Amino acid sequence: MKSLTSNIISEDYVVYAEVTGLPKNRILSQYIIRNAMLPQITGLALQLGLIFSGALIMEVVFGYPGMGTLTFQAVMANDYTLIMGITLLSIVGVATAVLILDLIYPLFDPRVRHQ
Repeated sequence: MKSLTSNIISEDYVVYAEVTGLPKNRILSQYIIRNAMLPQITGLALQLGLIFSGALIMEVVFGYPGMGTLTFQAVMANDYTLIMGITLLSIVGVATAVLILDLIYPLFDPRVRHQ
C-alpha cells in the first residue's frame, strides 16, 4: 500500500490537483486513498480462501479450539460427513464474502457498474 501510494502521488492528476490549490486533505481522500484502496480490496477478495486454511494451521499448531481443530479431528477420525459439512460451510462463507465485496466494489471504483 505504501509503494502504491507513493506511485499515485507522482501521477499527473494528483500533481494537477496540487497545482490548482485543492486542500491536502481532499487530495488525499479523493485522489490518493481512493485509488490506492482498489488493489487492496481486490487482493482481500482473492485471499479469503487462504484465511480458512491459515486458521486450520494456526488452530492445530497452537491448540486453539475452533473450526480448524474440528476439521483436523474429523480428518483423523475419518468422519466424512463432518468434513463435507465444514467444507460446505467454508465454501458458502467465502462465496458470500466475495459476493458482498463484489456488490460494494462500485462504491470504491466509479468505473464499475452493476447492470
